[in-house]
Amino acid sequence: MKTSGRQQSLAKYLFLVLPIALAACGEKIIDLDKKNPQEITYEALPNEVRTFIDEHIDSTSSPGREMYFSTNPSVVFTYARSGVLNTGWMDDANTTYHHFFIDGVHFRMKGNKGQPFILHDGAIYFCDLDLHKDSYKTRPYFKVEAIAPK
Repeated sequence: MKTSGRQQSLAKYLFLVLPIALAACGEKIIDLDKKNPQEITYEALPNEVRTFIDEHIDSTSSPGREMYFSTNPSVVFTYARSGVLNTGWMDDANTTYHHFFIDGVHFRMKGNKGQPFILHDGAIYFCDLDLHKDSYKTRPYFKVEAIAPK
């Protein structure tokens, strides 16, 4: 089958434009690792976050639960986790991601982080490991700015 020069030009144009258009329509994911989480102490946590942890430590220290909270009830904050279980033989290929959705905007952070994740004033607070009743006041905490663009 013979094609004209015009059809070939159109095919080349579509070949170049189609991937760009598809990429532009894809979901934008904001990488929180690029924002450098800041390590802080329990005492340096905002009062609202500390109060929440103190009042809910019995439920936050329960294993096997995905826990995420917002101190502002008008903010839609959801969480998901993705990744492959660590089996030892593919450690370099296994990447766990924490996915946060704040008012419909998708944020992502690598690695194993402790729960609960608490959203307060545009920042996500979390512990180095899942919280436990006997050590939650002495563990290191982290703060990462995650303000949803408007």
